[in-house]
Amino acid sequence: MKKIFFASALCLLSFTVNAQVNDVNPFLKSSLSDSALKNILGAERIFCYTVEMPKSGYQGYTLDQMALTGFCGILSPEEQTLLTQEFFKNEKNISTTTAQCTISPRIMLRFYRGVDTADVLVSHPCPSISVFYGGSVKSFNAEPINAALDGLSKAYEQRKTDFVSPALLNQMLPIGVAVNDEQKALLQEKQDTGPVRNWNTQGAANNIDVQNQPAAAKGWNKINMKKKKKKISTDTFFS
Repeated sequence: MKKIFFASALCLLSFTVNAQVNDVNPFLKSSLSDSALKNILGAERIFCYTVEMPKSGYQGYTLDQMALTGFCGILSPEEQTLLTQEFFKNEKNISTTTAQCTISPRIMLRFYRGVDTADVLVSHPCPSISVFYGGSVKSFNAEPINAALDGLSKAYEQRKTDFVSPALLNQMLPIGVAVNDEQKALLQEKQDTGPVRNWNTQGAANNIDVQNQPAAAKGWNKINMKKKKKKISTDTFFS
C-alpha cells in the first residue's frame, strides 16, 4: 500500500511540475531547457546567497564564478511561489528586447530538486535575471521590474550572515552557517589561528576592481532563519 501511495505521489508531483512548465513565459520557455525549468518550478528548497564580481586574484569561495560573500537564508514556500510567478510566468516582467549593460551580481538563488540544482542570479543596477543550469547560462532583460529587483536585493542583503565552509562545519546542507554552540566554538578557534575565508578582511568583499573587468558583451550575458527576524514582505516589490 505504501509503495502504491508513493508512486501515486510521484505521478502527481510530476504532473504538477509539467503543468507549471506549460505556464512559463513563452520567451523564457523557448530559451531554457525543460530540465532547468522543472528544477526551478519543482524545487524542494531554495537557498539564498549574496554574491559579487570577484576582483583580480580572488581566491575565496565562489558560486558560478561569482565571489560568494554571505548566506541570506532559506526561502519560504510563499516566497518561492511569488518569485517563480514574477520571474518565470509573468510575461510583463521580462523584456524581449536586447539590452547592453554589465551584469551586476547581487543575489544568487540556488534551487534544489533532489540532488539537482539550478541557480538564478539577480542583477542590479543592470536589471536582469540569469539562469545557470547544466554548465550553461542564459540571461534575460528584467528592465520592467527594475525597481523591484533593487528592493528585493536590498531586503535579502539585510539578512546576510557570513558564509563559512560547510566542510569546516561538517554540515550536510550547503548553507555554511554556524547553527549551534559547538560549531560557533570551532569557528572561533579557527578564526583565532588564521582566516577561515580569504576574503574575511574588512572591506575586501566590497573592493571590486571595476576598471579591470572585461567589457560587457553585446546582448545579455519569509526567509526561514534560525533566529527570529522581521518577515520580508516581497509582495510590495511587485505591486
